[in-house]
Amino acid sequence: MKHIFCLLALSFSITTVMAQLNINWTDPIDVAPSTFGNDYPRVVLGENNMPLITWGGSNKVYFSKLTPSGFTEALQLNNNSTNAYVASWTGPDLASRNDTIYACFMHKEWGKKSYLIRSFNSGDSFSEPVLIENYPDSTSRFPTVAIDQAGNPIVGIMKMGTNEENPHFVVRKSFDHGNSFTAESNVGGWSGAESEACDCCPASIKVTDDKVAVFYRDNLHNIRDIYATVSSDYGTTFAQGFAVDDNQWKVFSCPSSGPDGVIIGDTLYTVFFSKSYCYLSKSSISDGSLVSISTLGESPESGTQNFPRIDNYNNKVAISWRANSQGTKIFLAYTEDITNGSPFIQDTIYSSSCSSADIALGENGLHVVVEDIADRSVKYLNGTFVTTPTSSISNVVVMIYPNPASDYITVEGYNKFDTFNLYGIDGKLLSTGIAVERIDISGLQSGSYFIELLGSTKSLKKVFVKN
Repeated sequence: MKHIFCLLALSFSITTVMAQLNINWTDPIDVAPSTFGNDYPRVVLGENNMPLITWGGSNKVYFSKLTPSGFTEALQLNNNSTNAYVASWTGPDLASRNDTIYACFMHKEWGKKSYLIRSFNSGDSFSEPVLIENYPDSTSRFPTVAIDQAGNPIVGIMKMGTNEENPHFVVRKSFDHGNSFTAESNVGGWSGAESEACDCCPASIKVTDDKVAVFYRDNLHNIRDIYATVSSDYGTTFAQGFAVDDNQWKVFSCPSSGPDGVIIGDTLYTVFFSKSYCYLSKSSISDGSLVSISTLGESPESGTQNFPRIDNYNNKVAISWRANSQGTKIFLAYTEDITNGSPFIQDTIYSSSCSSADIALGENGLHVVVEDIADRSVKYLNGTFVTTPTSSISNVVVMIYPNPASDYITVEGYNKFDTFNLYGIDGKLLSTGIAVERIDISGLQSGSYFIELLGSTKSLKKVFVKN
């Protein structure tokens, strides 16, 4: 691995601090029963920083949002004539701003193309699927969607001929909330005249102010490195594209793994899979150049890393990825300020049998969804930032029962803590008190809640359900 030898010379690299994270995680919560499937979950934040989640199962696309009463019943977004192609490595995408939500997916049957679904009431209801492109001599796959400041969708799709020739990514922009789209802008072809898009790798599209970036895997004579195309005029034109990956990975079969990225000022931060590892790269938009690249976290003990995802809130950045290390796990790296070299803190956030995951970073903390393989469900975890040092609590056994409960919950192990906070599922603080064995919850409405136990050097958060 050539990057291992040059990390000290880089102006930017991931430094992992192997210590207890200052993030307090809830227990995993089922988003929906396993009968709805668990393929390729995606999470974004909607109004009031509430998590919005989409995923797939059995050729269907579903949506649920977190409310003070828990997750809403899974809502099917496609219909019988638009059966969706979903798998662990690809599926629906999601974008949100205020009360507007866009989701997109590809049809399971070749040639029936890609679709957009819209909600203008925070996900209470959605429109019927709208065809994104309708050219007779082409088809599309792997749609990805972002949303601009006016609430309009900007969609990236892989377009190719009806015989699957010439795969390449294009962008179509709407000025009327998805009723119609502008002519396509070709965003690929930067590595050479004969380059194509890697034909089974999804892309990612991101919007920040006037900048729109598309992150995708290129294919030039089986060199399948990651490229980014950037627009600096709100997605009207894409006159700039460059490599954000220098691995020169030559592989004769498709990796089925695409990149993700964020825009912070004049910089692109891109995460991607290559040669059995996941990487983070930093690139200059104005120079159109790769500045630095480094591997994510520690090397896996066996198997490979894959499926990295990244999100930011201002200069804060969080990255999740999967790795096989004494079993399949989801890892997290988080930094308070990526622009000034603040170190990343790394931790394991999910240890059950799992495939892909996604992450959303908001003002009040982290939101993670995981494709759990063991029980075929989508799991949700919430991480809140703590301001006091948190010591290891591996030797503290805390149990909350009964769960669900009606009038009281018993906190076994309460005497290891001093106080407690009670939160709604939306993160709103409801009450505080001295840590006691028996806590009255009879005044709460039915739904899911967090109880946070606090000590001088430790804290713990648990989820319980009020009947």
